[in-house]
Amino acid sequence: MRNHVLRNEISQEVHARPFQKLYPEMGVVHVAATCDAEDRVALQDSLSKVMLENSIPLPDDLSRFFHASGETMAVRYEPHNEFYTLTLYQLDERSTGRLHPYWKNFPGAMLCGVEILFEDQSAGVPNPKDYFSNRQVSGSLVMGGAAKVWTDFYPAGEDGLVRILVQNVSLLSFQAGRLIQRLCEIETYRHTALLALPDAKAVMPQLTEMDKQLAKITHEIASSSNSQDLLTELMLLAARLEELSADTANRFSASEAYFTVLDNRITELREARIEGLQTMAQFVERRLDPARKTCRSAKERIERLSIRIARATELIRSQVDLSIEQQNQQLLSGLNDRSRRQLRLQAKLESFTIIVVTYYAFDLLERSIRNSITIDSLRDDILWWVSVSVPLIAGVLWLYVRRLLKDYGED
Repeated sequence: MRNHVLRNEISQEVHARPFQKLYPEMGVVHVAATCDAEDRVALQDSLSKVMLENSIPLPDDLSRFFHASGETMAVRYEPHNEFYTLTLYQLDERSTGRLHPYWKNFPGAMLCGVEILFEDQSAGVPNPKDYFSNRQVSGSLVMGGAAKVWTDFYPAGEDGLVRILVQNVSLLSFQAGRLIQRLCEIETYRHTALLALPDAKAVMPQLTEMDKQLAKITHEIASSSNSQDLLTELMLLAARLEELSADTANRFSASEAYFTVLDNRITELREARIEGLQTMAQFVERRLDPARKTCRSAKERIERLSIRIARATELIRSQVDLSIEQQNQQLLSGLNDRSRRQLRLQAKLESFTIIVVTYYAFDLLERSIRNSITIDSLRDDILWWVSVSVPLIAGVLWLYVRRLLKDYGED
């Protein structure tokens, strides 16, 4: 038995993005940014430069996911379809000061960024004002009480990074890696999910206008006799809606997928409340739920409007088909009337036909008798009887013609 050509790729997929072993005290900077295809080479150059300056071994392929670590710094790079994420780890102290100059020089447009300070419980209970000023702070016990997390979800400072403070209680090294990665992904997908919000706000007025136009056309279906014009209006409306759907379908679908990932990552934190603070799940649900509903509502309104236009189009087409059938029926009725008039005309002409045939039959008999009988008296007697029998001949011919036309008359 030989190996399947995809066996190795499939087997390694579950190990493609492993969690790292992490220990306090340390600092983490995580950014997500969009990058055009022409900037990919510059992105790889920036990765190489950062890793060489910090004595971090280069992976075989810089264009795919990798995690590489040196003595004091580590780099995690993960490409996605429409953005990439870069995570820099300062392994020797609870600070991110040395990391900022590096990520700022990377190409692309920054979507979001997070700064994580990971400390040990021995540092004591932190004062939130030292990290988050006077803004409202969310905090919770996570990972079954193995760590504590505080954040204000606010992009502070010139860099616009959201600060998160993580305090270790009893985390194992791999648990710490999972926790830090989940916090980074929550911040990433919290922002990427909202990329659809501007599109949703932009299409809502257009959908309202189309909805009103469809309602107007629907009201006119029963009263208007010009179905062709209504059908043309519906076709134009359907074309506009399909254009709108084509422009936004991918964005709304991606947003729905990002919201699902966000929910999964928050659930995986296994939060427990810290008295006096709202959990991260409560903050995200309360603050993002209106935006999520707006995006979902825009997507669903496009789908419902498309279905309604299809139903209205079907109604008008049925009306047009019925009108065509009525016209065909009227045309057939006209043809039947003309056929009946022709038959009546033929019936009227039967009498003339019988007279003509009778005349020719009598003429034929008379000529035959005159040419075949030489005795005058006998010839006169026979001609007299033939003359008397003219009505009889006409009657026989009439019955014969009626018998021939009997079936046609019934049809």
